[in-house]
Amino acid sequence: MLARPIVQPSAFQALLSGTPLEDCFAFWRARRAGRAVPLKSALDPVEMPQRILPYLFLYEVTPEGRFRCRLAGTAVCAAFQSDPTGRYLDEMIPAPVLEDRLRLFREAVERELPVVYTGTLAEPGRTWIKFKRLLTPMSIRGEHPDGIFGMVIFPELQRRRAGPRLIEEGAVELVAWATPEDLTDPDATS
Repeated sequence: MLARPIVQPSAFQALLSGTPLEDCFAFWRARRAGRAVPLKSALDPVEMPQRILPYLFLYEVTPEGRFRCRLAGTAVCAAFQSDPTGRYLDEMIPAPVLEDRLRLFREAVERELPVVYTGTLAEPGRTWIKFKRLLTPMSIRGEHPDGIFGMVIFPELQRRRAGPRLIEEGAVELVAWATPEDLTDPDATS
């Protein structure tokens, strides 16, 4: 019997590893059904791992090319102390970091690839909180990617279990795009 080759995790997989983001990505990947990106209708919350639900968000790309939040989980709303549902991304992100954030959202949709990135958020008084955010493209209308199914976690905030409202001010620190190997389910049978 031949030994199974040792496969090093990609930078993308390394950033997901050991976090609920890993479950979110696995769920997204399993729902593609032979497509580059899954249909929104395939992302049924009843079938999702329960631990990811509070950290999820959905954005749609409007005809004008803006990203409008369609849904935000309870942990997202609690961290920012507001519900972003119905609001546009460009209204919520401060100008100094807006272009970087919009570029990541746009590229995830255009490239039809998931991306994970890390950065920092500020809370009043300038305490910096680390975050990891996963953006995965989805198709709302069924023709082409036109939305984001994503998740954000705040490991430090989760350890503290509470905190003041966060402001998205810090620069993106690490960005990793999914590779073709990441998109292949290692547990899928031929």
